[in-house]
Amino acid sequence: MISNIVPLLKIPSRAEAEEIIRKLAASGDLSLSKHCKIRMEEREITIQQIMTCLLKGRVIDEPFLTHRNGGGYETTMERRAAGDELKIGVCLKFSQRILVITAIKL
Repeated sequence: MISNIVPLLKIPSRAEAEEIIRKLAASGDLSLSKHCKIRMEEREITIQQIMTCLLKGRVIDEPFLTHRNGGGYETTMERRAAGDELKIGVCLKFSQRILVITAIKL
């Protein structure tokens, strides 16, 4: 586990959030919400597409502090993966994990 990647005292910039997300995704420190799993099945989105988006996508919204889902910084990423343009909502958890909240094909 990579310790203290997510800064607790400051909301990360988009560039910082991308770096944090890539590091956490590469180390496997992520989980999918129940909502995300349902939407992935409905929209025929694979875990490989989600991982591509996390590892190579770009953060398109400024991260913001949230208390939902146990707290952290929420943002949105976009990336073309396996021919589909994806948008995924993620939460950088204070527990040094990523929670993928939802996944959408554009």
